[in-house]
Amino acid sequence: MIFSHLTRILSGLFVFVLAANATGQSAIDAEQPFESNSAGTVPKGMTQFEVGGWLQWATPEGAQVEEFSYAVPVGIIRYGWRDRLEVRVGARFAESLGQAEQARGGIKWNIVPEMDGFRAAWISELETSLNSVSTSTRVPSRHRMCLDWTNGDRWSARGNWGLRWGADSTEMIVAGGVAREVGWQGWTVYIEPVWSSVGGGRIHAGALLDTGDDAQVNIGFERDLDMGDFRFIFGYCRRITPKLESQ
Repeated sequence: MIFSHLTRILSGLFVFVLAANATGQSAIDAEQPFESNSAGTVPKGMTQFEVGGWLQWATPEGAQVEEFSYAVPVGIIRYGWRDRLEVRVGARFAESLGQAEQARGGIKWNIVPEMDGFRAAWISELETSLNSVSTSTRVPSRHRMCLDWTNGDRWSARGNWGLRWGADSTEMIVAGGVAREVGWQGWTVYIEPVWSSVGGGRIHAGALLDTGDDAQVNIGFERDLDMGDFRFIFGYCRRITPKLESQ
């Protein structure tokens, strides 16, 4: 099956890269491609775009035939509104360019900006489904506590605990990732287990690369530990710094 071949290829690259030597830290504090959000915020007055998509091969419960689906683009725009406080808006487009399926917006507050490589932040967002109508009076929302740490050299880690209050249900999500900067053309590799009270367990793995001081590309895959479904993910992040007016 196609996801078996892609899993072997990416796993091979992952092991090969881990054997390399480390280099410097990432240029921008992007949240993609992790499930667990970082604890950093975009600097005041700056805007950061994080876009990407996924391709998925899955076998629904009770079905005999594997199904293919995709979402392009999936992304978020982050704006540094105040020091340690950002405004966020995001959307997911399903099966077709230009057809939005879900939208969300909220804030992120950097509670602990920096303490021996450790940071903490809180995210609260409201979300809406654009393709369905709910009769519930409860507005769906997502809330997360975000923690991350770096040793200032080659290793970093991040973790999230959060709740998603849907119109008719509540979901708890726990995720944690470990990343290592390596010397193979400046790539950073990561692995991240994720658990959801609704979807069960998943494992993420992949790599990201800084393409300058203000941009980053990433690739990876996700594997559902219960159903075996496979998802290939990719993305691009860019930070825009406003130009200073000449005196």
